[in-house]
Amino acid sequence: MDQTITSEDISFSSIRDASFLLRRKKISPVDLTRAALRRIDQVEPRIHAFVTVLAERALAAAKAAEREISRGKKRGPLHGIPVGIKDTHYTRGVKTTAGTAVLADFVPAFDATVVRRLNEAGAIIIGKTTLPEFSLSGFTPGTYNPWDLSRTPGGSSGGSAAALAAGMVLGATGGDTSGSIRGPATYCGVVGLKPTYGRVSRFGVTSLSWTLDHVGPMTRTVEDNAIMLRVLAGHDPSDSSSAEVKVPNYAALLKREIKELKVGIPKAPILDGYHKDVLDSFYESLKIFKRLGIRIKEVDLPSLDLADAAQRIIRLAEASSYHEKFLQNQAQEYGASDVRREVEAGSLITAVQYLRAQKVRETLLGEMKKTLTVVDAFLTPGKSEPAGETQKQAVNLSRIFNLFGLPSLAFPCGFSTSPPGLPLGLQIVARPFEEEIAYALGHAYQSVTDWHKRKPPI
Repeated sequence: MDQTITSEDISFSSIRDASFLLRRKKISPVDLTRAALRRIDQVEPRIHAFVTVLAERALAAAKAAEREISRGKKRGPLHGIPVGIKDTHYTRGVKTTAGTAVLADFVPAFDATVVRRLNEAGAIIIGKTTLPEFSLSGFTPGTYNPWDLSRTPGGSSGGSAAALAAGMVLGATGGDTSGSIRGPATYCGVVGLKPTYGRVSRFGVTSLSWTLDHVGPMTRTVEDNAIMLRVLAGHDPSDSSSAEVKVPNYAALLKREIKELKVGIPKAPILDGYHKDVLDSFYESLKIFKRLGIRIKEVDLPSLDLADAAQRIIRLAEASSYHEKFLQNQAQEYGASDVRREVEAGSLITAVQYLRAQKVRETLLGEMKKTLTVVDAFLTPGKSEPAGETQKQAVNLSRIFNLFGLPSLAFPCGFSTSPPGLPLGLQIVARPFEEEIAYALGHAYQSVTDWHKRKPPI
């Protein structure tokens, strides 16, 4: 390793920069992997972001990557890059627990498609990250936010977000049914994308709600996210919901012209109840976008109350269907979370109620598509509050975009003042299969701000 490059430099490097150093042979995949494992040794006892750390397996993969790269066989920008995998994503020969005793001993015989694609790209899988039981919660019990160890990293992809923020990995996978990538990304000051429904395969991923579940990348920069999505995305015949849509080179499109793009924002009453620091940061960010040449326009949203109700009915009914076999045979193994109660409640939802919710979904999606004909994207705060704070009257602006399957990108935009020092974030929503628009807007914002470069005090 180049002696001018420190272990901390490596731990908090971007994927792009680390890939450049690997290509120039300034560092090696083994250097990167050892730095990640050292960082895990240092901070994991306080963060608890991992269910399983695969130290020996990761070092063996790093040595193999080093041999390939030394022979000029670099597979791409993720070759030799340490990543974490959410513990709902099947890993062949490695326990995949989904955070529950029900699956405590489950060892898959094959990899999830996203894991296979990361392996094929040469990424180094460091370990499996934590989550609430079966992903069914907005916080991750036992895992702590690197910015304030008394606070939650969010959920359900809380382990992935915490590992990234603490410098233990350079990228991670997450899952998002009701905001479970974007919430933790906001709370931990990292970047998370919920792609368009069907853009990334869900094959080999423990299900929560099959028409609302999304799998996506989590990183420290928007550019890294674009790099990672290109590897994860693409049609998968093993997933019946997978879309046959061409995958663009997202990183190459980051610097596309964004001047004069029209970005919609919620009308002010929708943000009633949002934390003052969140609103201040949001409106300061609007000024930055305006300086970048973006046109801001307040727009109407479909009925959020109806959307919330439809999303909840669909989620619970589908979760109940998935859990039926577990409830019949392993009901006593559910933990102290609300999962068993929730899925049992879902079994009481009738077919008529489920189908009515799906009809409401279709109607509201039509209204949202009309909104996206007058604007190119939609911008909201990432969360209504900093991590661990409570805003009981605030509207949830995450779940609606799971209902509609639209691509939604969360990224950092500042820090709270009361309480001090907690990350705040933005959410950019684009039209179906136009992730590159969200990426271009997010990248432009990050090119003139440094929130994503800040490191937690751990």
